[in-house]
Amino acid sequence: MAMDLNLVSAPHLPDARAALQRQVQHSSTNVVTDYPLLLAPQLSTRLLSANAAVINQAMQQSTLAGVRALLPSDVLLGNAPAKPHFFAVDFALCCNQQQQLVPQLIELQAFPSMLAMSFFLEQQYGATVLAGLTLAQRQQLWQQMLHPEQSSNPGNTGGTGEIIMLDYQPLVQRTAMSFILTAQLGVQPLCVSALYRKGRQLFYRLDGRERKVNRIYNRLILAALPQAVAQQARRLLTDADVSWLGHPDWYYFVSKASMLFMQGPWLPPVSLVNSPAPDTLLADHVCKPLFDFAGRGVELSPTVAYLASLPSAAYMLQQKVNYAPCVTTPQQHQLKTEIRVMSLWPDNAAEPVAVAMMARLTAGGYIGMNHQQTEQHTAGGATVALCAQEAGEAGEAGEKVCA
Repeated sequence: MAMDLNLVSAPHLPDARAALQRQVQHSSTNVVTDYPLLLAPQLSTRLLSANAAVINQAMQQSTLAGVRALLPSDVLLGNAPAKPHFFAVDFALCCNQQQQLVPQLIELQAFPSMLAMSFFLEQQYGATVLAGLTLAQRQQLWQQMLHPEQSSNPGNTGGTGEIIMLDYQPLVQRTAMSFILTAQLGVQPLCVSALYRKGRQLFYRLDGRERKVNRIYNRLILAALPQAVAQQARRLLTDADVSWLGHPDWYYFVSKASMLFMQGPWLPPVSLVNSPAPDTLLADHVCKPLFDFAGRGVELSPTVAYLASLPSAAYMLQQKVNYAPCVTTPQQHQLKTEIRVMSLWPDNAAEPVAVAMMARLTAGGYIGMNHQQTEQHTAGGATVALCAQEAGEAGEAGEKVCA
């Protein structure tokens, strides 16, 4: 039986990447490929169904309690809201025994991802309807979360305070293009080192003027910071008088550790390293830190000696998945892919909403933004995943319907 690889394709469409480079003018766009990933509706349905199941299980009280029990004692800021605002769930496209393309969960985090880049590329390639929402509706949902004061008072265009997009040295990261695009929506990218505190209020200076921070769109991962920077960030942010869009604690509450308490056909077998697989099976596993993201700290070929050298017990073994060579480019390069489903959870919504899908294509052995480089000779790199259904069948003129 042949694999159902007709469910996915990647045509060569270079204009969108060129438009992104003109808009951003930053070297981070070099990780973006000229090939959008086009998904048949039935494959999109499988992805969105698996994504909903993953989020549902991650948010169950038993899963959250299990993850909290594994957390180091000193990583949380405290005062996190009752639910996260973001989810990023990564799936590999694999073939099952029936030779069907199916999603397999690689990692997840309650953390914002490359929304601005994904929305920009989708607009360039041709907007779709995803989870019942047009691109314009999904963009509006995100902007309402960025600027809630404008949503409740449409006449208020200046805001009641500054919103910043917070990280450490954001404009030297591989994801800098997303900061630059988000800045064009009135959200100032800011390095945590530029913040200072007066009482419980946070400030920074721009163009010679002191600006008070009212809202933080958080992309800061405290565990990824140099130790001195992390200590200063904790002193600044603990009990600060700001509203959070993406509270830092939710980065830990929904993470790879959540996979240890899940079950489903989309979940490869996982276990803590303190209950490891037999030595003979280590070759079929990868070792991952429980509370890191974007491929940081992953060991693709763990050994007994490597496991013994780990600095803590906060690691897991995950059975390797067999990535399907699901895309053949016009140059006949066969590419594997992971798809990140990005969801928003507004404060007034009963459940999260899938708003974008980003794909990473590679001919190599590793997929992840921290390791992603544009493979110009193979068409590998980061891109957007879109539904391939014809626009003429859509519910709105000029839009394609996806799941």
